[in-house]
Amino acid sequence: MKSMQKLTRDEMTTMVIASLYNLANAMSAVFMNVYLYAYTGSLVVMSVYTMVRIGLFPFFFTLGGKWAQKHSFAGPLSVGLVFIMFSLLFVLAAQDQFAVAPQLVYVVAALTGVGEGLFWLSLNSLNQIVSSPQSRSRFLAGVGICNNISAIAAPLVSTLIIDTAVSDTAGYVEIFKLVLVIYALIALVSLRVKARSVPQPFSVLKRMKLDDPQWRYCMITTFFYGMHNSLSLTLAGLLVYNATNGSGSAYGRLLALFAVISILAFAFVSRTMRRNNRMRFYQIGAVLIASSAVVLVLCPTLGGAVYYGVVNALSTPMYANPYQIIVMNAIADYAGQENIVGRVIVRETYQSIGRCLGMAMIVLCSWIFPSSLYLPVAVIFCSAFPIAMAVYATIYHRRRDQLKAQGLVK
Repeated sequence: MKSMQKLTRDEMTTMVIASLYNLANAMSAVFMNVYLYAYTGSLVVMSVYTMVRIGLFPFFFTLGGKWAQKHSFAGPLSVGLVFIMFSLLFVLAAQDQFAVAPQLVYVVAALTGVGEGLFWLSLNSLNQIVSSPQSRSRFLAGVGICNNISAIAAPLVSTLIIDTAVSDTAGYVEIFKLVLVIYALIALVSLRVKARSVPQPFSVLKRMKLDDPQWRYCMITTFFYGMHNSLSLTLAGLLVYNATNGSGSAYGRLLALFAVISILAFAFVSRTMRRNNRMRFYQIGAVLIASSAVVLVLCPTLGGAVYYGVVNALSTPMYANPYQIIVMNAIADYAGQENIVGRVIVRETYQSIGRCLGMAMIVLCSWIFPSSLYLPVAVIFCSAFPIAMAVYATIYHRRRDQLKAQGLVK
């Protein structure tokens, strides 16, 4: 925790909100997917569920940004959490009705999409506003470590609840009740947030254009990131769950193990990654993380699940931290001329588009290929994007360094 001692008060406050949310989300979202999957029994339905949820993000990102511009981020943070709470309440009220009417999962997706859209825009904007280029690597590493501490506690607590319940499904219901209390607490804490976006107006549609070379590079990279990230939103977790023979407690223990490894990886990367070796970390992490989902889908056994979780945990900080730093630093470059909330919204929008298209690839492959083949095809396709990101970043930065040496760019 030594790396966190120099963080500012605003950075610590944002980190606390993120960590508490991650605790609740790790207890509910992962088991929410498992809970709904137990009723629907369809990976395709769960992919569409994720598409509906993510597809609502861009509109509510924009709404949250306009709201924070007039008041503060406290409003969209707390209201977003209320909508997420409504989604859990709906699940608790419907329960067995999901088996009779599977389309009810899309109501859950809509409520969650509204809530997460408002919440994530606010949190990601705060991440950008409260951190500086000098503290950003340390801040992101601190967030990663705290989130993974939550990621250890969440499955362990969830497993304890499941083990003492009469059935896995009954255990999930008890988990959702506890998470409702945590979300209510976070909503109250969020009301204390005073930060707001600058009053300067911003245009989302204008920033969607990729006429600036640096912005084009960042958004294409973000789109690629979303394409691969779509696999971890629902599919990978359910494949790991299936590899445990549908045991909620075994699933929870695996998640805790993966979180411990991830903490160690984030701590290692925070101490060793520097500007001069960032691209090397990026390249190694991209190759490793690309392999994790491919092995899982080609070898859907406990061994494949362990490989996926361990390799994913080790490679995520090597792959995600350079991506986050590069894009956040680029957005910060525009802070002196405009309201950067517009760029944060566009960044999240491009990522959402990538995520939705990744999910759509799974659905499309299920229509075209036989049941035994559609998942491997979709997963291998989406897993190529981290490698494409690293190659693109290497070429771009090499070219940028050449132009800097010639004095053609700053």
